[in-house]
Amino acid sequence: MKTTKWTKSRNWVTLLAFVLLAASCATVTTVNITDLYVPSSTKHLDRHIDSVLKREGLEPSKQTSDTEFLRRIHLDMTGKIPDPEEVRDFINDGSKNKRSKKIDELIGSKESVEYWTLLWVNWLIGRRDDGDDRRIGLTGWVRDAQDTNMPYDQFVGELVAADGEIKDNAAGNYVLRYERSPVFLTSHTSRLFLGLPMQCAECHDHKTEAWLQEDFYGIAAFFTGIESKEMDEFKTMDMYGNETMIENFLIKNTPKQDRTIYVDSMKASVPPRFLDKTEYTGELIRKREALAEWMTAPTNPYFSKAIVNRIWKHFMGRGFVEPLDGFGTENRPTNSALLDWLAEDFVMHGFDLQHLMRTILNSKTYQRSSETNKSNKDDEIYYSHAYMKPLSAEQFFYSMLQATAFERLQKRKDPGQVDSMKREHLKRFLFLLDNGEMEEIEAFNGTVPQALMMINGSLVNDSADYKERGAFVHYVLDNWRDMKDRVEYMYLTVLSRKPTTKEQTYFQRYLERSLYRDKYLAYEDLYWVLLNSAEFSLNH
Repeated sequence: MKTTKWTKSRNWVTLLAFVLLAASCATVTTVNITDLYVPSSTKHLDRHIDSVLKREGLEPSKQTSDTEFLRRIHLDMTGKIPDPEEVRDFINDGSKNKRSKKIDELIGSKESVEYWTLLWVNWLIGRRDDGDDRRIGLTGWVRDAQDTNMPYDQFVGELVAADGEIKDNAAGNYVLRYERSPVFLTSHTSRLFLGLPMQCAECHDHKTEAWLQEDFYGIAAFFTGIESKEMDEFKTMDMYGNETMIENFLIKNTPKQDRTIYVDSMKASVPPRFLDKTEYTGELIRKREALAEWMTAPTNPYFSKAIVNRIWKHFMGRGFVEPLDGFGTENRPTNSALLDWLAEDFVMHGFDLQHLMRTILNSKTYQRSSETNKSNKDDEIYYSHAYMKPLSAEQFFYSMLQATAFERLQKRKDPGQVDSMKREHLKRFLFLLDNGEMEEIEAFNGTVPQALMMINGSLVNDSADYKERGAFVHYVLDNWRDMKDRVEYMYLTVLSRKPTTKEQTYFQRYLERSLYRDKYLAYEDLYWVLLNSAEFSLNH
């Protein structure tokens, strides 16, 4: 096996230590948000947060720098870091409302639609193989829903009540994913759409919450009697835009079924019953539709709060209620008044997810720095500062592709294999997260396999080889002659910011004093160090 150059003893250890220190000490220019460009809902959000901070005696952190804001919102909205040209343009944009303009630009953009499609498919059916028919079929439907900003109540309603042929109604892939199982569908639907730990009541009454077995099976009774019939195959597009054939099924509720579901452990039959204890007595073929209507009703005490909590956690790093499916008496919201208000505002605006996103993203709360002060350094629940988040597996992977200029290099080598190579690299990342359960494991925390991939992986080594045409370091050295320009472009590409004067000076000394006969190797060291820094692997 070929020994990669990164396994050799090199001087990059000293360089790495300096970069980490310099990054932590870097002074940045902060920008205050001008109230003129902030939506009224956002102002209301900030007033809620500020009142709590005042009550708790917490001084909020300063606002992020422009580059910190741009990197954060790109990761949160598109799943990857911005390209260096966009960073430069944003730095040089002198308009006071450039942050709100950037938010509007990213919400609903093609990159945002693709990323949120990926998120929703993962939330709905897990990280299944790209070739899985359920994933392929559901991806197209979710993408259309994101692209048109389908109201969230309609989105969930169509998933829960889906019937007909899936080639005409691909939302049916959700029911098929859980094998039409009343137990699986009840467990997942209650967790994802209502934020309730109902799965704990499958075998016995919940030990710490009010949910009983009969509550669980009252919902499960809505999912009985679902029939599926294999029809034919049909052509559709996979997530990479390639035409593929998948199986078509006909899904329907059979009218010939028992009204109740028999539960062996209870030795009793349970009728379809909503969580407010109201029994459903309507037509059996409409019972999933009735469940969807109850779930998505504006008066449902769980539905809007569950999605607000989920979106809030995605952006802020911590939900009002933790875990996300932990609503109840045991896990009280950290700011119940704000959660209630955001949920009401969400309903009032027609279950508009993009409105919810704008409300949060424009806030001072979202745009605070992760750098703490003496009063808020221990705050983990009041949002006085940004909470640093490990990049998710997908964020880490697609940011790596961006930082390594993967596509440019591979198109030179083998243009026909770019998509397949991307899939193969992503599989190597995702297998580390698979625990065989239906759990939502998001963060790609630093593991030994991750470190080995970063040190010895072809994705990094190929892009760092300055002699390889199309490789990132070769591109930098070929297009810039001045050392400062080269270093600046590397920082802009990997860390989405310019290097500080101290960082420039240190690298110049490192370049001059290195023992390499070939000084270009020092640029490879710098690139490798930036990719392996905590600043790259964290959303800060």
